[in-house]
Amino acid sequence: MKLSLLKPGEILLDSEIFLSEDILNKYIESINGNNTNLQTQFSPKLFPTAIIFGEIFKLFELPEGTIHLSQKTTNSMPILQNSKIHTIAKITKNTMRGGNRILTLKINIYDQSKNSYCESIANLLVQKEK
Repeated sequence: MKLSLLKPGEILLDSEIFLSEDILNKYIESINGNNTNLQTQFSPKLFPTAIIFGEIFKLFELPEGTIHLSQKTTNSMPILQNSKIHTIAKITKNTMRGGNRILTLKINIYDQSKNSYCESIANLLVQKEK
């Protein structure tokens, strides 16, 4: 299903995700080259949201040429490596401007006790769809 067809309030993802050391090492390698040595017990701040976006884009397609305009992430507390998180991601805006579509996605990340770890809001520009 196309992400651009969804209406505000629609849930994109409501699931638990295990932030494994293997996935973390692949993420760190992708941003740091071969250096996967992490000197902390906590996950990098943007790691969980990157993984969540990956999960969203497995479920929903975006037209070629879509641009990630902006992202604001607010962290309430650090997320431990090798931990399980619960995430809820949804569309909060889907508007047209000048023939282009702007989508706003909101991602909330919680621990197993439903304490908030993080909130992330991202804006995507979907250029004129064919």
